[in-house]
Parts: sequence; structure tokens; C-alpha cells
Amino acid sequence: MGATVPFIDIIIFAVIAVLLVLRLRSVLGQRSGYEQPQGERPVNRLDDNENDSDVIPLHSKATDDVPATLHGLDALRQIDRKFSEKEFIGGAKAAFEMILTAYAEGDLAQLRRLLGYDLLQSFTSSIESRIAANESLSITLDELREASILNISIIDHMASITMHFHSVQTRVAKDKNGEPIDPEDSGAREFTDIWTFERDLTLSDPNWKLTETESADDDE
Repeated sequence: MGATVPFIDIIIFAVIAVLLVLRLRSVLGQRSGYEQPQGERPVNRLDDNENDSDVIPLHSKATDDVPATLHGLDALRQIDRKFSEKEFIGGAKAAFEMILTAYAEGDLAQLRRLLGYDLLQSFTSSIESRIAANESLSITLDELREASILNISIIDHMASITMHFHSVQTRVAKDKNGEPIDPEDSGAREFTDIWTFERDLTLSDPNWKLTETESADDDE
């Protein structure tokens, strides 16, 4: 009998130990090492993602909501807040006279500053033909009666402003002997010109360039 008492004590202690373990597990729960803590949501980090193509940058579709083509003065001012209609018309008036003078004098250096590429090629070809024929041209702007904006458009950040010019000019074209090519057409005349200026709004250069010209009386 005396030998069985310690054995019974061992069994009792073992049962108590098992009960304690089961009690702790029911209160604390089990952790496998891979579970998220209760009450917390997984935090995704860019360097933790196996497939970075699933990550969408902020504002990735912002440009899709902006129309490719905009029209009007308000649209231009939304993009270029420094734009001044008054200053532009003043600059266009000055450019109108400078371009006429540079074209007549064959001043290509001045024209490069004021014209877009395609129009510069056209003006250059006309000037070279005149020089080759030993002809000359003089243009005097007697009066600029009107200069107004007809249209404003923005296409893919390229702003375009079409101007209407009503002027009185004296144009005299002379042949190689210095004689007027058309004596009856050498006095002051009224001209109506439609000129289009453009500027890339993504560039810091604030200057506009002439890219297209139309005239009711084209003596060029």
C-alpha cells in the first residue's frame, strides 16, 4: 500500500497539469505564427507585393477626365493663369508689323523668331524665289484699323489663337530694273488678314509663333 501512494499522487498531478494547459489554451487561443492579430487588418506595402502590376498609382486616370480639345478664353486661362487678352493683342499687333517688314526685307533671322517651322519654310521659299528673280518688295503698314481675336482652342496642350487684322498697307513689288511690277497696284490698299498663333503650354517659353496666314488679297 505504501508504494502505491506516490503513484496515485503522480497521476493526480498529471491530471491537474493537463487541465491547466487546456484552460490556458481556451483563454489565450492558439497562434501558428502566420495569423494577423485580432482587430488588425493586413497592411500592404509596395515592396511586399509579388506582382507590382496590381498597384495603381494615384491619379492615374486624371488625364482621361480632361477633354483633349478645349475652346475659349476661359479654357486658356484655366491652364495659363498669366494669360492676358490685352497683352496678347498688343503683342500680336507688334508681331503683325514686324513679320510684314521682315518678309519684305528677306530678314530670315527675324522670321525664325516669329514663325512656326512650316510657315517659315513657305516664307523662305518665297523670299528665295524673289531674290533669284532679282525682284524686291516693300511693305508699309499705313494703318492697323482692327486687331481682334476670332477663336481660341487648345489641343493636347497646344494653344491656338486666330486673329483678325484689318489694315491699310502700301505694297510695292519691283522687278530687276527697279520698276514696279504692277504700277496700278502700288498705292495704299485695305487688307483683311486671318493669322493663327500657337504656343506649347507645357514649355516655359511664353512667346507665341505665327503658324498660319490667310488673306483676302494675297499679293505675296
